[in-house]
Amino acid sequence: MKPKKPLPKWAPLAGIVVAALVVGAGGWKFVVSPQNKKAASLQQQTAGVRQQIAQNLAAAAAARNTSAAKPQQVRVADLYKLAKAMPSHDDIPDLLIELSNVTKQAGVQVTTLSPNPSSPSTTTGGPATIPISLNVTGDFFSVTDLLYRLRNLVWVRNGALEATGRLFSIDSVNLTPTTGKTVTATISLHAFVYGGGAAPAATPAPAAAPVSTDTTVTTTTTTDTSSGGPSAAGAP
Repeated sequence: MKPKKPLPKWAPLAGIVVAALVVGAGGWKFVVSPQNKKAASLQQQTAGVRQQIAQNLAAAAAARNTSAAKPQQVRVADLYKLAKAMPSHDDIPDLLIELSNVTKQAGVQVTTLSPNPSSPSTTTGGPATIPISLNVTGDFFSVTDLLYRLRNLVWVRNGALEATGRLFSIDSVNLTPTTGKTVTATISLHAFVYGGGAAPAATPAPAAAPVSTDTTVTTTTTTDTSSGGPSAAGAP
């Protein structure tokens, strides 16, 4: 048998290079290439999403322009709710009943309740407001519930007016602790009136023409001349 020739010195280096090339080719095929395809797919999806967003924004803008061009329809139900929230006159009896019901539901005791319809405040082109002074007694949570109920008698939901009572504006609240957990709350608020507050007064009737009171009566004195006495006044 012939003895085997020893491998050249460059053979191990060549083997390492070949192995590195094989590993690099396999990595490119099984790792890098799929990731490149995935990145390209994500870019396409991103471009599609951006295009869809642009189309949606354009459609929304067109819808807004169309709705702005169309005349707004008057919702009759809202007019009734507006009349409930802001009546055309002060309606003090109904106002007192409503405040009494709200305070009773909140669990507080009314000490004083003083609406002042004689001095409504008005703003230019806006509704009138009736100042009200309300003093109640109860615990802190009952007073808080009362304020919550007063502020939520009128609200807007999904662009529509909702009203279960009068519209009130709370200006100030002063709390004074008394005994135990009880506090006294002095609440200053306003009730809104649409159209200027108190109902217009009746037009006074025109004054009657003056009646003459002159009762002067002119009389003439006559005398019987048959007995030869003096003649009547003015006789010859």
